[in-house]
Amino acid sequence: MSADEVRDVAVPDWLTVATDLVADGLGYLDVLAGVDRGDAVEVVARLVDPERAGQRSVRLVTRVGDGDALPSLTALLPAAGWHERELAEMFGVQVVGHPGLRPLLRRQHAGRPPLRRSTVLAARVGRPWPGATEASGGGSRRRQAPPGVAVSWLDEDDA
Repeated sequence: MSADEVRDVAVPDWLTVATDLVADGLGYLDVLAGVDRGDAVEVVARLVDPERAGQRSVRLVTRVGDGDALPSLTALLPAAGWHERELAEMFGVQVVGHPGLRPLLRRQHAGRPPLRRSTVLAARVGRPWPGATEASGGGSRRRQAPPGVAVSWLDEDDA
């Protein structure tokens, strides 16, 4: 099994590069996913040649900033439809040209996308976060703030 070829693609070239790869025989969309990198969402698509699976695949990587819009791959690869809906709903990525970006799990316009680091989830503030332990002297434990929750948001009893 060979490693994927990785191509960094600019957002405006996303559809063009994918179209060229499909024309070259990589017509199977294995995965399309997002990763929050803080300043942008990194979108990764893995295209595979179905005739030579395990031998020929390309991973496309692009960074979608808050003001950017990602061209949809659904006309080219219909399997991208569900994945692009997830990108829009969970990461807030604007996908242009998708036939129906209705929500999968959440109500429409239900607030900030839950998989963005900048989104503070109410459950994180409402419950004490076990956090990591820090041994200090007598072996006492100190609770840490949950990830994504500023210490100033917590009561003094929670910190």
